[in-house]
Amino acid sequence: MPPIKLNFKRAVWAIIAKDAVCEFRTRYAVGALVMFALTALSSVSMTLAGAALPPEFAAALFWVVMFFCAMAGLARVFVQEQEAGTLLVLRLYATGMAVYFGKLLFNLVLLAGLTCLVVPLFIMFLNVAVGEWLSFALILVFGIAGIAAVSTLTAAMVMYAQGKHAVFTVLTFPVLLPQFLSVISATAKVLAGSAPELREFVFMAGYDAAVIAAGILLFDYLWQD
Repeated sequence: MPPIKLNFKRAVWAIIAKDAVCEFRTRYAVGALVMFALTALSSVSMTLAGAALPPEFAAALFWVVMFFCAMAGLARVFVQEQEAGTLLVLRLYATGMAVYFGKLLFNLVLLAGLTCLVVPLFIMFLNVAVGEWLSFALILVFGIAGIAAVSTLTAAMVMYAQGKHAVFTVLTFPVLLPQFLSVISATAKVLAGSAPELREFVFMAGYDAAVIAAGILLFDYLWQD
């Protein structure tokens, strides 16, 4: 039977809708993300007993929580397709680019929802003040976009590997490290009451664009049998 490919836009939305329905039924990723964030932030808050963290430590803690939440919840983005035996159906009805952007957008939605939960808890539990909300919002956008873009690629790489979750984290961290260091530095400046420099925003935006471009170029090779 020859493959019957849906058009790009329809295939992308179909993949997002399918993943949303699967997540609504199992709540695996949402549960993992939320529980890790709550556990980490509440534990640190009780340890500090109301003491304020220096901006650098608070910024590092925030992005460490975001990173490991993503590692706990996004590893299954392709693993669940492999375990459920639905990879063949995706290959029949969607191009590699449609699958890539569908998974990427779904990961972005999950991380955006997580961010809306973590930011208020972070401010409340750790007693931090955000002076530059516009700058902080831009940092969040660039940061979660980088995590989603890298995670989507690495999840595709490890879907057939043994010890998928461990390999996923080990593979994702070094690729994400330049962006990780950049968003931590920029967040620390915001928490200290100053605004990051323009070159920092340019670097973060350029990193995200480069990873997404790499995904466009490489995903078809990763997606092949």
